[in-house]
Amino acid sequence: MTARSGAIIVVVLAVALVGVWLWVLGVVPFKRALTELPGRPIVVEVSPEELREKAEVTARSLSSWLEEQAELSKTLVYHKGKRDPFLLVIRKKEESPRIEPPKLVLKGIAYDKTEPLALINDRVVKEGDTIEGARIVKIDFDRVVVHHGKNEFVIKLIE
Repeated sequence: MTARSGAIIVVVLAVALVGVWLWVLGVVPFKRALTELPGRPIVVEVSPEELREKAEVTARSLSSWLEEQAELSKTLVYHKGKRDPFLLVIRKKEESPRIEPPKLVLKGIAYDKTEPLALINDRVVKEGDTIEGARIVKIDFDRVVVHHGKNEFVIKLIE
């Protein structure tokens, strides 16, 4: 009886070892329950301000990409209509005049995840508002990101 029970134990351990080995290799994955998708389409409401902001961000990223491509095409060297991949013209970057943001004084922030507010130049503003020609991009708990011209500036609450 002991030899037979020993053989059964060896067979059970071998099957368990092969099962673990197949599971580690990923041959026998766990079955996952699939949830059914709703029959009606999922509708997400987007406010016009959010849509406009996303469109502006997309337009800015596209315009910056186009500018980078234009700068890259200026640096490439062509010989008889074909680009020489081993030559790049190194041009000095033209220094553009430094654009200063308008005088904005950040006096306080009422931070809320849903609608943060900031007190700038004795006026309460929220994200997306424009003050003195500068657009408020982001209000954080200790700083405000402002977009003016082609640049973004950070105004800290405590400097």
